[in-house]
Amino acid sequence: MAFRSLALSMGFLMILWGCGEDPGGPRISAGSSGSGGMAGSGGSGGAVGWGGMVGTGGTGGCVFGCGGSGGTAGSGGSGGTGGSGGGAACETSDLCFSCPSASDASCDCGPAEVCIPSGCETFGGDPIMTCAPAPGGACDINNECPPEYECISVGFGKSQCVKTTPGCNSTDDCTIGFSCEGGTCVDRRVPCADFSDCPKGHVCKSQPNSQFCARVNQGCDTEDDCGDLPTLWCADIDGDGTTECAGTPNPNIAAPACVNTDCGGSTPVCEVSDISTLADCGQYGLCDPNNNVCAAGFECVGLWPDGRHECVELGGFCDNISDCPAQQVCASPRLGGPPSCQSGSAAP
Repeated sequence: MAFRSLALSMGFLMILWGCGEDPGGPRISAGSSGSGGMAGSGGSGGAVGWGGMVGTGGTGGCVFGCGGSGGTAGSGGSGGTGGSGGGAACETSDLCFSCPSASDASCDCGPAEVCIPSGCETFGGDPIMTCAPAPGGACDINNECPPEYECISVGFGKSQCVKTTPGCNSTDDCTIGFSCEGGTCVDRRVPCADFSDCPKGHVCKSQPNSQFCARVNQGCDTEDDCGDLPTLWCADIDGDGTTECAGTPNPNIAAPACVNTDCGGSTPVCEVSDISTLADCGQYGLCDPNNNVCAAGFECVGLWPDGRHECVELGGFCDNISDCPAQQVCASPRLGGPPSCQSGSAAP
């Protein structure tokens, strides 16, 4: 009987041993629960919000602890709250070929910058903003600036006239690519891949996230005001008493600016060349409506609301820029012809 009792006792111990419990070792605790996922960070503020990052999933609990119940899997972290303006996803366009960074989109712009739509949007259709150079010429003191402007240091030992009031009185109050229409700067940036996408009188200008056709003959006070186009000169091309950015006579890049008094006959006005800063006597260019020098079959018309006129072929499909939707301009086509609404490389 004693032997049977001993055998039964040894058998019972073997059963316990088979369960994985080491009588001489530490006891294994029950599996721990998975930790909760971290919540996503909130979208950054600014003119256009960027969506919060998605929270990460929790870590699963231990499921191999003998003697204890299996740990439950951690719950997934909740998604971060999107900033105002929608999610972070960015959709490019013909105008905006790469998405601005979150810091650019916040529009924390410098003293000589303005906040404008980049041309990119969130997938929800909200515009993503960016900073662009502000209008205004170089200056030393406030007296050199027009009304509603102040002479402000912009770094590198330079100062610029910067508008301090909202709205616009003329296109010179708007950043490059925009036109003052009804007191508001309207987006007239025509997207381009190169100069061949642009109408006459325009060049394809690159900015950090976009390329668009920029009108060459814009108002200026000094050559420094024309460096972004680029052109080399600031001159009164058409003799109307105002100065504008002017091209260099082709092919002598060391010569003074091309002005209409250098031209005549069937090519009476300075026409911006197809490439870069060059200009030459042609038929499409600035003109003074009080002294119409346009070639036969052309008329002197103010297509932009900045007081400047240009020679265009008769029979235009538009009379001024306001006849065209945003991100188009009323201009003579690159290969010539009456003015029409030009969209550059944008899909029709």
